[in-house]
Amino acid sequence: MNIKKKFAIKKIKSFLVLFVLIVVGFLLGRQQSLLPSGSEVSPGSLKRMLSNKNPASPAGGFTFINVHAPYEGEIEKTDAFIAYDKIIENSNLLPKDKNAPIILYCKTGRMSAEALETVKKLGYTNVKHLAGGMDNWEKAGGNLSDLSKLEEIVLPKEGIELSVSWGTLGKQLVDAGVINLPEFRKVVNMTPEQEKILTMGSEEKIKIDATNSQFVVDILWALGLAQKSIVYDEGPLGKEYKTEQGNFASTGGWNLARGDATAYLNRFDLIPLTPEQQQKVGEIAKNVFRPCCGNSTWFPDCNHGMAALAIIELLVSNNVDEVTIYKKLLGFNSFWFPDSYITVATYFSRQGISWDKVDAKEVLGDKFSSGKGAAETAKKVGPLPYRPTGGGSCGA
Repeated sequence: MNIKKKFAIKKIKSFLVLFVLIVVGFLLGRQQSLLPSGSEVSPGSLKRMLSNKNPASPAGGFTFINVHAPYEGEIEKTDAFIAYDKIIENSNLLPKDKNAPIILYCKTGRMSAEALETVKKLGYTNVKHLAGGMDNWEKAGGNLSDLSKLEEIVLPKEGIELSVSWGTLGKQLVDAGVINLPEFRKVVNMTPEQEKILTMGSEEKIKIDATNSQFVVDILWALGLAQKSIVYDEGPLGKEYKTEQGNFASTGGWNLARGDATAYLNRFDLIPLTPEQQQKVGEIAKNVFRPCCGNSTWFPDCNHGMAALAIIELLVSNNVDEVTIYKKLLGFNSFWFPDSYITVATYFSRQGISWDKVDAKEVLGDKFSSGKGAAETAKKVGPLPYRPTGGGSCGA
């Protein structure tokens, strides 16, 4: 081999080594190079990054945090709210990976700049903030969302109404002993119209709002308990737990009956249902969860489960379409568990999906409405700066 060939081979080897080093360096620095150099991100750069934002993709994933206090709106695809002066005590909301890309923003850039220094002191190496904040974002043509209005949307003042009236259902429950009226009066401070529902009957449509949620859940609880249902014949309460039916909050916890509540379980045909309709009730019940536990309405072991079962039976009996049934159930669940569903609505709003456009069937599934699903969603969303915590449980 002559000298020229040896030189050529040596040159090629050097080139290959250099190429490999460049590729390795690129891969190692891919996450770090996601954000622009310096400590600021311009509105234009942020807009491009948000268009590709996908937490599952290393090339597009970054944590986007609103640090402005008090809350004055937010940019779509925000991941969480952490007040600029509460970063340290809420550090659990930051990514576990100290090299993960993070972008902070506030209204003008002052608070986010302060928050940036705090986050860096916590050991994070890849932190930027939006130059000029939300004010600059709007000047550049960006939009802001005001999620403080979500409560009015999820929990409308006019309430959620079913297409079914109470009729004589309340009176039948009292006459049958499922509801002990004197005991019920001690627990629920009823309006004259609510008294009428239990004593005379009423053509008023079944409706839930912020003022009557306890009355509604208790009546529907009693109805769901007493109505003959495929859920009690073929579900866990009729199979695995048949000999333990009185041990659940929905059965043993119903102490407003005359005598033992289990004596009324699955006993009456208060809601006329064909075998085909019973099958439909079962199918829907299997996909309707509640945030207080991990079971679907197919296993109604708490008051809200039995109340939801009664709603399904009423609407199926009246041939209401499935899409509407899920929407109505979501509305009632929202009044029973307001914090959970305002949090879910926040999650979807930050993805650009308004509450009226969500798939109610999806939301009522275990991913969002089971106890575990609701907790995981709340962890993703973080604290809601526009709503105090509390509200919604399986208590009687």
